[in-house]
Amino acid sequence: MNASPVRQEIAQRYIETEVMYQFSLRVISIHNRGQVPNDEASVSKLFGSELSQRLAQTAMQALGMRGGLVEGDDERPFARFYLGMVPATIRGGTSEVQRNVIATRGLGLPRD
Repeated sequence: MNASPVRQEIAQRYIETEVMYQFSLRVISIHNRGQVPNDEASVSKLFGSELSQRLAQTAMQALGMRGGLVEGDDERPFARFYLGMVPATIRGGTSEVQRNVIATRGLGLPRD
């Protein structure tokens, strides 16, 4: 018996949220030791903002057309969440900037 693609997506998002939780614990641990979580914070921010986009896409996929419905004056939270995820990769530093920080500080690659 094969799981539906939506169920597989939901399972994958669950795994990714657990990974994000571990990233958060690592950054907190580094900070608690009095160190600066330089590239670790960038990895966490990049992964978290892109995970938020994937979560919103999966929620809309699971809800189908109903996910974008507006009932009365209230938008459904998933529709609002989905629409707000593109700017989330810009907030706090673009994904490209975070990748550059990871490359230079975390991996020691030279600047181009």
